[in-house]
Amino acid sequence: MYKCHVLTPSPHPSHQGRGNIGEPHLRGKAYLLEKIFIRFLFIIPSLLLLFLSSPSFSDAFEAAVLKSADIKPYDDVLKGFKRSCDCNESVFLLSDIKNRDTQDTILKKKPDVILTIGIEALKYAQKIKDIPVIYTMIPFHHSHIARQKNISGVCMFIQPERQIDTILEVFPDTKRIGLIYDPGNTGEFVHDAMDAAKSKKIELVAIKIFKAKEVPSIIESMKNKIDVFWMLPDTTIVNSETIEAILLFSFRNKTPVFAFSKKYVEMGATAALGIDPYDMGIQAGEIAKKLFTEGNARGHILSHPGKRVLIINRKIANKLRLKIQEEILRKADVYE
Repeated sequence: MYKCHVLTPSPHPSHQGRGNIGEPHLRGKAYLLEKIFIRFLFIIPSLLLLFLSSPSFSDAFEAAVLKSADIKPYDDVLKGFKRSCDCNESVFLLSDIKNRDTQDTILKKKPDVILTIGIEALKYAQKIKDIPVIYTMIPFHHSHIARQKNISGVCMFIQPERQIDTILEVFPDTKRIGLIYDPGNTGEFVHDAMDAAKSKKIELVAIKIFKAKEVPSIIESMKNKIDVFWMLPDTTIVNSETIEAILLFSFRNKTPVFAFSKKYVEMGATAALGIDPYDMGIQAGEIAKKLFTEGNARGHILSHPGKRVLIINRKIANKLRLKIQEEILRKADVYE
């Protein structure tokens, strides 16, 4: 049988006769370290509880998403929102719940925030006053919306000065820009556009109307008086009944139409400066996170689109005998 012997070092000759004077000192240090370690063990759970209970470390928050329609741009907004919000989403299509109490249907999900996509969805969500509502895909920040303090959002508004700069970039020979507007919808925008045009020595031929049926005759009155027609996101001016008259005027008079979304470029407008719906969704998701983490149920953040997209219909430009510089085409989304 093997026996295990523990070898202990012999005391140093210089320590003989002096006793084990080092041992009490070492025991004191060990006792002190042991006390510190035990206290640290008690502190760790408290610190973890503090961090995990804060919003940024807690479970993902709940977002109710209300879509006005089932169309690709709205789907792109939703994709961007999902990418950035880090939340659980319940998606509702307005047409599916319109016949029920929209507010009750949404509130049953107990959301922390509500995202609306499109103007009709926002109209329904405005009834909710105690949960943050974030809107997307509406043309402007309307003053009556801004007064409701639980509503935040990202609008499609691009400053008129930026749009005029783009018109001059795409159509450099432009001296006169025509537009039609309803003062109740886009009056403030047109006022700012007039100031921007004046500063650039551009004549802005702006005609106000109040009914959609006036559009065909008014736009015909602009024949030989404008170089570009600027189509605004004004629901009185642009609808299924008027768009045909606007595009027909363009073709007949070789006058390009500058619009506000890819949809109208595909229909026959020469160019547009639009927004990126996916990027708008990312912005909305960041707003949602900010409102949730700050714990402010009455948050109020109004933003403009971060990313703008120039779209050009080269086929229409050729038909109108317009030469667009290659440098411009390279940085645009070109529709053939």
